[in-house]
Amino acid sequence: MGVVQEYEMEVHFDKVGCQTRGYVAGHHRLVPTCESSNEQVIYYMVHLMEDASELESDKRVEMIMNGRAGDKYHVQIATSERTFRQIVSAADEVANDQLSLFEYWMHRLGKVKRELFERTYFGDYCVYTKLRKLALDLFIRTVLHILNKAHKKVYGEETPAKLVKEVKRVINKF
Repeated sequence: MGVVQEYEMEVHFDKVGCQTRGYVAGHHRLVPTCESSNEQVIYYMVHLMEDASELESDKRVEMIMNGRAGDKYHVQIATSERTFRQIVSAADEVANDQLSLFEYWMHRLGKVKRELFERTYFGDYCVYTKLRKLALDLFIRTVLHILNKAHKKVYGEETPAKLVKEVKRVINKF
């Protein structure tokens, strides 16, 4: 069973520029309808959603959710379509990053079968170079996020720019 770490979601959603965070583990995305501090927040599983659209009559969003055995459920939520789309889009970006990292680490560990990931363009070099940069970027963001939380707790202030620069230099040295 997978575990979604809070600090990991903070880093991923910060990267994609969304303050309202869901819980994303690859294809599985549990996201809120609005800010989690709102008393009317509802969490739903985006991967079970077939479609969604705004109801013109009262500005709510209606989702069509897939149930077990092919059942369809129509669910109406009190949120604007703009907010709804922003949160879903951010969760999709986080899922894409996670799945890209999964592919990258499978490649690094020699677990990718060539016939499964056959590419129709020049080769894997450009793909894995991009994925390596994504992995490094997320690693640095995660380290700095954890460092900043610890620094705030101990010293009551943001991590100094000089320390952030040195951490990045040390990481990039390897």
